[in-house]
Amino acid sequence: MLSVLRKLYLQNRAPGRLLQLIKGAANKKLLNAALFQLGWFACVLGGDAIAFVVTATILCIHQLFVVNKRFEWSLIAIVAVTGFVVDSSLAHFGVFSFKSSSLFYIPFWLFCLWVLFATTLNHSLEWLKNWLWLAVILGGFFGPMSYFAGSRLADVALSSPPLLSMVYISLCWAVLLPAFYLYIRFREVQ
Repeated sequence: MLSVLRKLYLQNRAPGRLLQLIKGAANKKLLNAALFQLGWFACVLGGDAIAFVVTATILCIHQLFVVNKRFEWSLIAIVAVTGFVVDSSLAHFGVFSFKSSSLFYIPFWLFCLWVLFATTLNHSLEWLKNWLWLAVILGGFFGPMSYFAGSRLADVALSSPPLLSMVYISLCWAVLLPAFYLYIRFREVQ
C-alpha cells in the first residue's frame, strides 16, 4: 500500500488531484467551513496551546488554498483585534468569566476563535455580505449560541442570570457581523 501511495506521489497525481479538487470555489468554501469547525472544537476543548497550534496550521492551509482577496490578512487582523476588545470588555463587565487565569481578560484560545472566525467572512459566510439585515439576525442568534455552547464545553461561566449574558452577547453580534461586512464592502470598492 505504501509503495502505491509513494508511486502516486512521485508521479504527482495524488497531490495534483487534491489541489484540483480544492481549487473549485465551492470546495474552497466547504474547506473553509470545515476548518473553522475543526478549529472551534480544538480551541474550546484544547485550551491555549492546542488553539495556537491548530490556528497556525489552519492559517497556513487558508493561505495556501483559500485566500482570494488582497485585503484578507488585514481583515483577519481587524476582526481578531475587534473580537479581543469586545470579549475583553464583556469579561471586564462580568457578562462572562473564565475559571483559568489568563494574561488578559480573555484566554488565548478565545482570541484564536476570533482569528478563525475572521477567515470565514470572505469565504464560507461570504453570502451574508449582500444580506446585512440577515447578518443582524443571524449574528444576534448564532453569536450567543456559540458562546453558550463554549460555556458548556470550556472553562467559561456566563453571568447570573445567563439569559442576561446572552442578551448582551446577542446585541454585540447583531452589530459586529453586519459591521464586518460593511468593512468588506468598503474595501472591495477601493
